[in-house]
Amino acid sequence: MFVRFKIYTKSLLPFTFFILLFACNRTAPKKNTPVKYLAYLNADTAIATIEASKALFKGVLEIRYKNGYKDSGNVKGFVKGDTLMGEYHFQKYWFPVWKRNPIIFLRKGDRLIMGKGTVRYTMGIPHYDNRYPIDYTERNNFIFIPQK
Repeated sequence: MFVRFKIYTKSLLPFTFFILLFACNRTAPKKNTPVKYLAYLNADTAIATIEASKALFKGVLEIRYKNGYKDSGNVKGFVKGDTLMGEYHFQKYWFPVWKRNPIIFLRKGDRLIMGKGTVRYTMGIPHYDNRYPIDYTERNNFIFIPQK
């Protein structure tokens, strides 16, 4: 009985060594650092903090209007090439009711341009209608510039 135990122990020792070697050699996944953006459109201001990877993005967006009201909430979605498309889950004017709207950004260098499009509802879920183009003109939309 002791002889079998020695044989099993000797054969498992190298196997255990390799498992420990590979398990300890793993690097921790890279954590994306959030980037703070600031944008102006006429007298309105938008502040966004967005953390983006190659596939997904998430963050916080606050839009302050010139009349003192503001929309604030979370953004999340996916990244496809130079486009960030997702949803904006927010409270309007500090009311306790949460709303959900689609949101889309076009990445140009280090800037983000918020797009506008025709919203369509499918089973109560808002999304942009793909039959109509998204408007990314810079004079009509927020242009988010990263802050240092």
